[in-house]
Amino acid sequence: MTTAVTARIPLPPGWLAAALLLWGACADALPSAVVMALLLEAVTFAPVKWNTAIRDFHRATDLTSVLFAIVTVVQFQRHGVHGIYELLRASPYCFFPLVLTQRASTAQTLPLSALFYSLRRRADEARRIDVAPAYGIVCLLAASAGDPHPRAFVAAGAALVVGMLWSARPARWRPWQQFATLALGALLALGLGLGLNAARHGFETAFMYWMSQHPWLSSAPNRAVTAIGHIGRLKLSDRIHVRVTPRQAMRLPLILHEASYDTFKYGSWSVQESFAAIDQERDRDRWYLGPPTASPRRLDIAFLHRHELTLLPLPAGSFAIDSSEIAEIQRNRVGAVMGEAPPGALHYTVHAGTSPASAAPPRAADRVVPEAYQAVVARTVASIGLAGATPGEAAARIKAYFLDNFTYSLVQRASRGRRTPLARFLEVTRRGHCEHFATAAALLLREAGIPARYAVGYVVEEYSALEDAYVARARHAHAWAEAWIDGRWVMLDATPSVWFGLEEARVSRWQSIQDVFGWLWYRYQRLASADFEASGNWLLWLVPPLALVLWLRLRRSPTAVRATRRRRLASARVPTPLDPLLDECAARGFEPRPGETLARFFARAGQAERNGIRLSALVAHYYRLRFAPAAADDAAGLEARVRRYLAPETGP
Repeated sequence: MTTAVTARIPLPPGWLAAALLLWGACADALPSAVVMALLLEAVTFAPVKWNTAIRDFHRATDLTSVLFAIVTVVQFQRHGVHGIYELLRASPYCFFPLVLTQRASTAQTLPLSALFYSLRRRADEARRIDVAPAYGIVCLLAASAGDPHPRAFVAAGAALVVGMLWSARPARWRPWQQFATLALGALLALGLGLGLNAARHGFETAFMYWMSQHPWLSSAPNRAVTAIGHIGRLKLSDRIHVRVTPRQAMRLPLILHEASYDTFKYGSWSVQESFAAIDQERDRDRWYLGPPTASPRRLDIAFLHRHELTLLPLPAGSFAIDSSEIAEIQRNRVGAVMGEAPPGALHYTVHAGTSPASAAPPRAADRVVPEAYQAVVARTVASIGLAGATPGEAAARIKAYFLDNFTYSLVQRASRGRRTPLARFLEVTRRGHCEHFATAAALLLREAGIPARYAVGYVVEEYSALEDAYVARARHAHAWAEAWIDGRWVMLDATPSVWFGLEEARVSRWQSIQDVFGWLWYRYQRLASADFEASGNWLLWLVPPLALVLWLRLRRSPTAVRATRRRRLASARVPTPLDPLLDECAARGFEPRPGETLARFFARAGQAERNGIRLSALVAHYYRLRFAPAAADDAAGLEARVRRYLAPETGP
């Protein structure tokens, strides 16, 4: 017969509940931790346990594995490189079903085959393990991934670890040895915990800075580059990028500015401006971009982005941004606003005034015409007749020139970056899309002596009845020029206005179906982030009544075992030849301590020798029989020696 081998560490009462509460306090999940702790304690002290079958333990473990895999994918999809911290914070949720199943079973342990598939194939069910201590350690690690107070967290964690070690202390050690060892362990844990916490924060800061500053990452907007043809490729997609829900009546079209660029070279616009952080309002999820204005309009915007650092599309005159999903907001001097948030569907509320927000005045880069284009741009300016015109008149003539002499076309011949695609556009084809018009207008303005920039963003004009919001698709990405006129930057859109209608005419017949799947994906992303946070607390409180209903159903199950039967089964220990000795000691009031060996117990119980037989010899005989079954000694011989030892002593 195979002997069961169990690896188990005794825990103090309420230890797991304390670990869960520490995790909840540090990881901002206290309501969840309270409910989970109450469930564990209720199951632990419940008068009914279940004789759980091996296959049920396997199912609980498989459920935990699937849940952990799903949470891993979701957290990394939402948080990018930060996903490892969010996964760690959510790990107590993932492993809770497993430890709850163990605590509700009569065995109070798990078979190792539930954790290792190789043992399942070998049908090895003898070896068992207690996962409760490991779950408590998981809770401590999850708490460290939150934002705890370092000293308070380390002190609480050290207290939990010391409590676990104290309950599992060897009985053979003397009291002073136990206290000294635990004190030394607590001091070492305290110092190591503080050092690791400081090292973690330092490494995280350095790593994130390194990741965000490398030029090959497109999430570094201070090195943002847009090349002619980039928006053209976007316009081939029907995917919804922006959703706008106005709080008041909104004039259409709505222009959302994303970024401005001042340097044109080799067919690409770029800007080398660095971003500066904007202070968040105290006790509010609000950032002010400028002074508030009277009668502001409010817009709820959902923006689909792929990187943690992203440029935010904003309407003209935006002076404040509200969002609980944005960690930090930065801005550069050319008007681009960058937010740091988990990838996905980012939601924020914009407060905008009626007049455009002021921007930094022009500098030398806003007046430069690249040498490769100086000749063609000069000829075009001469043909328009801008000599002697005021800045306002020059801007109007340039816009009229494009509207009267050029046509909009999305399909263009491919051109390499080091060639001059604008020369062909201005003098040969006179056909192009918004990038061509915006770039040409900016260079013509500069040649006329007017500082100008290139800007990109979205045009919002389409209403979606499915989502009850205005949407901007990828094909609604747009580019325009910005001119410095009368002391402020003025939008100059030289692209023929028919472009929006032409884009709509090319809509795929499958767009409505794509919109349904896109909306479902959007709702999933919202449910996985901010929308769940709003409803998660009240959903959490549905767990206790559901758990009560489940318990009432399970307690009537044939596998349910009541406490009186469990105590009776526990008291029926496996018979051994030394049981008569243990019974005699119990009659005299001596009981083995938890974890105490038989040799130490009998030495403490006294009567080392009787009837010529030493008690230590009986214990050694039993050990040989128990751990060296190949020895010559047999159980019958040991039983005879025990009866002789217990026989009444005869006189000399």
